[in-house]
Parts: sequence; C-alpha cells; structure tokens
Amino acid sequence: MKRVRPFALFLLATLAACGGRDYTAQDFYAFLPDLVRFADADARQAATPKPPQGPLWIDVNSFAGGGWQLTETRLERDSVMAHLGVPGAQKIGKPQEAIMLEDTGTVAATPEAMAGFTGGRWIKGYGVMLHLNMVKADNREIAATITSYATDRRVWPTGICRRVQRVTYRKDDGGTWKRVKNELRKGCDDPD
Repeated sequence: MKRVRPFALFLLATLAACGGRDYTAQDFYAFLPDLVRFADADARQAATPKPPQGPLWIDVNSFAGGGWQLTETRLERDSVMAHLGVPGAQKIGKPQEAIMLEDTGTVAATPEAMAGFTGGRWIKGYGVMLHLNMVKADNREIAATITSYATDRRVWPTGICRRVQRVTYRKDDGGTWKRVKNELRKGCDDPD
C-alpha cells in the first residue's frame, strides 16, 4: 500500500499537467455562428447543378451533443438554436423529416414519365441540413466535424450533395475564436 500512494499521486499530477483546458458553453457558442454560416454557404456553393434555395435545417440534437462533447455540460436545444445567429434556420429533431425520400411512382403526364423514368426518389423539401458529427479540443484549438446535406428537387434525379468537413478554431490574443483551418473530408462526388 505504501508504494501505491506515491504512484497514484504521481499519476494524478501527471494527468493534471497534461490535461486540456476546460471549455465552457460560452466557448461553444462563440464559434457556433461562424461554423453554421460557413457550412451552409459551402454546401450551397458546392451543390450542382444549382444551389438549393430552400431553408437551412439544423439537426439540433447533434449540435447539443457537440456542445456536450466540448463542455461536458448538457445544453438545451432551444439555447443552442438561439445562439446560432442565423435568422430563418429551422430546428429539426429528426433529420429524416427534412430530407425524406419519397417514391414518386409513375406519373403519366410528367416530363420524367414521358422520358421513360418510372418512379424514383424525390426530396420532400430542398435546402441545406447541417449535422454536427463531433467536437474535439486540446488546450489551444477546437475542431468541429460537420456534415452538410444539400438537396435539390428541381432536377431529375433528385440531387443530394453530402459534404463532411473538419473546421478548426483557435482563440486569438483578444479572446475571440477564429476559424484557422478547414479540411474537406468528403465532397459531393466522393464515394462513401
């Protein structure tokens, strides 16, 4: 037992010295608006053939979960939405409600049916949906991995562009979180 105590104290001291910084909800909320605006603009720009003109949907459960990953504190979904800073963004609890695929079947008088298409997928709505996959941090930077789904039902077949990005933020000398790096992990045409 005498040997265990000094080792345990040494281990605790080592872990404390190596431990990262404690992040707060204010840290999370500070970079959140930039992350959402950046991912939304990127998704709309990358979607082809036309950028979606529909709404921005936020998978609020994933964003609240990302806040918990960073702060180890439960964040209320309404609070997360209030801190987005994006007017008109729509909160969704289930992502499939925003980008639900529907079977169109055969519709006799449509151009698609005349061209020989006999059904297929159709997006219920079109726009951009954001899902926050993960938030990781060390004592200097916060990295958020975010997936965007841009959907467009104005073309046949219905277009879906899924992009995965890792966006890194660092606090500057003035205490403001700034985006310092963006890494595209998956583009629209990349295989899954």
